[in-house]
Amino acid sequence: MGIVASSSLGCELDEAVLYAPPRRRLTTGSHAEFVGALVHEFRSALASLKDPGQLATRVAWLVRLLEAVDGDGSSRRMEPVHGATVARQAAAAHEMTLDVTAGADRDSKTFPGDAERVRLGLEILFEALKPASGSLTARLPAEGCLTVVAPALDLDEPQRRFALRSAFRVLDMEGCQLRVRSLGDETRAEVRLGPRTK
Repeated sequence: MGIVASSSLGCELDEAVLYAPPRRRLTTGSHAEFVGALVHEFRSALASLKDPGQLATRVAWLVRLLEAVDGDGSSRRMEPVHGATVARQAAAAHEMTLDVTAGADRDSKTFPGDAERVRLGLEILFEALKPASGSLTARLPAEGCLTVVAPALDLDEPQRRFALRSAFRVLDMEGCQLRVRSLGDETRAEVRLGPRTK
């Protein structure tokens, strides 16, 4: 899939990303794969969630994913997006803590996009990197740069691979660049929140 890159870990994601989904709707084959994964998610939700509230929340999340990944863009709401705020919200949805370095969440720094979709892309990324055991950490070491670290993961595992592709696509459509790499005993993701500034 080409989601593993080998550049150094700094928050300058200026190198070409090896995997960049096209800015268009999914092809027939990819669409079939997506729908198949979506059906599997629905079945898993139905089998594992007994609480109607939890089930409704999960179904709503899956519908958001379907619209963002394969919708025509008509529901996008363009507004100034504050990266640190959206990253905190996505982390909270997974009951994670986002470690923000002082000064990395300046109120004045925003970028144009759909805040809901950026948040969704980060939620998908966090879910894709969630390990079976061990912890997932997220930090914002510099303005506009999110780093997520998990124990070493199998990036070719079908469900994880599908989730990563979905995260790439949703974030890419909002001008956010994502890179995922395996480094020894850990898997590391870096997201540039917003388009690169000249």
